[in-house]
Amino acid sequence: MFTGFKSSLKRVCLPLILAGLFMVFGSATAGVDEELHQLAQRTQVKLNTLHNAESESIKIRQFELLLNEEGFLRYRRTYTNGKQEYYSFNLMRIKAIDYLGNTLSGDLSIQTQEDDVIVQTFNDRSGNVDSMATHFRLPLNSVEAEDLASLHNDLLEMKRLLDRNK
Repeated sequence: MFTGFKSSLKRVCLPLILAGLFMVFGSATAGVDEELHQLAQRTQVKLNTLHNAESESIKIRQFELLLNEEGFLRYRRTYTNGKQEYYSFNLMRIKAIDYLGNTLSGDLSIQTQEDDVIVQTFNDRSGNVDSMATHFRLPLNSVEAEDLASLHNDLLEMKRLLDRNK
């Protein structure tokens, strides 16, 4: 009498246990995804706010800086003469983050592990170029120490979460 009950119990309980485990681990993954999304948005807003389009010798007419929850940072700038530069890399490849400058202006420099930064130029007098680089430089202005600490922490936290999520 109890043997049939035990096998029925196993048939009912095992799927419930598995569903519970899936919900626990699935919600943990969803939590990481949400955290990555929020970090990406906050960091993108901060980078766009601090970006210094006036620092170049040839002025930038327009720029686009995007950071998504998959860790891809994409930056395109168009100069007034029509030349375009495009940079893209994944935060998982970050080796070091530095800032060279002062509170008025400077460059956020991100070094990658290898040639991980895609660099493309368009409408360049020297010809269009596709290459790879080991660093990405973003001119910033009106930067406070708290801004740099926040950017540094958020970028490295995104890298850590992406590494854990892969």
